[in-house]
Amino acid sequence: MGIDKKLVSGIIRSTILGLFLTLSIGVKANAMTIVLDPGHGGYGTSGAGAIYPPYMEKSVNLSIASQLKSELEAAGIKTYMTRTSDSEAPSLEQRAAYAKSVNADLLISLHMNSSGAHDKFGSEVWTSMYGSYYSTGASLGSSVLSQLTGLGFSSKGVKTKLGNSGDYYGIIRYGAAQGVPTVIIEHCFMDNAYDRSILDAKGTGALAHADAAGIINFVNSVGGAGASLPKSSPVVLAEGATSTGNTAGAAVNPTVKANTGAGGSSASVSVTFPKDAAGNIIYTDPQGNKGTYTPAQWNQLLSNWTYTGKPEYFIRQQRVSDLDKMCGKS
Repeated sequence: MGIDKKLVSGIIRSTILGLFLTLSIGVKANAMTIVLDPGHGGYGTSGAGAIYPPYMEKSVNLSIASQLKSELEAAGIKTYMTRTSDSEAPSLEQRAAYAKSVNADLLISLHMNSSGAHDKFGSEVWTSMYGSYYSTGASLGSSVLSQLTGLGFSSKGVKTKLGNSGDYYGIIRYGAAQGVPTVIIEHCFMDNAYDRSILDAKGTGALAHADAAGIINFVNSVGGAGASLPKSSPVVLAEGATSTGNTAGAAVNPTVKANTGAGGSSASVSVTFPKDAAGNIIYTDPQGNKGTYTPAQWNQLLSNWTYTGKPEYFIRQQRVSDLDKMCGKS
């Protein structure tokens, strides 16, 4: 009995097609992508960050990042790093641009802390003060801090810091300018005896594992490793913005920048909001969406930016949907 060549050919074509479809279905085009940024870096001690022998911050950050990357990848999260050796020293702009180039959903900068007076302790997370960048960073940061406290560290909370007219920290400012939500995780104070005792006893692996648990919990809360985050509009950097401290800031959009003057200062801006007959505040966001808030809810929202001295100026740059989440309305 001869072989039916047409039948064999059909079987081969079906097998190849089936394999192609299987591979295609297995690829998740919109999978969660995270870029880890081991803070500092460079030859010798010039880019070392804090140094408290035997610890050099750049090396501790890289150790945490390498172990964290392995755990996130094991959970199905596509993960990249801005540097893979202690001799590399990309600029803050380059780190943020790299995150954008791989279509990152999150940029997570890993650091260790220290203080001039050697009297501070605990874990803290820094994020952007702007809209969805804040809400994403606050949720992610809270999830990570809940895990770090399990190691014995005190949580100092999720924080934002104002520069001249925008986010103070360069990596956060440039991340938002690239449209990538960015946080800085300050794991502990290396110069504090209590924090140091935890680091000595548990090692960088424990910190990496705590970070991984917090990040994975956050990722699962927003749809899992197979879902990417909704993209936000980039924060427009003010003219002359650089990555150095508070020498430059960011404006949410050209309109806000124009309203605050050429230098981005908002000191002379008076912001008022209308109220309804019951005394509730009526807020219209830059996209034209309206929200109504009780005085208690409004005061709660303003408290997020009280430290800036001009909370009304910053609240008017937020989306209604983000404000609703922050005060528990949704």
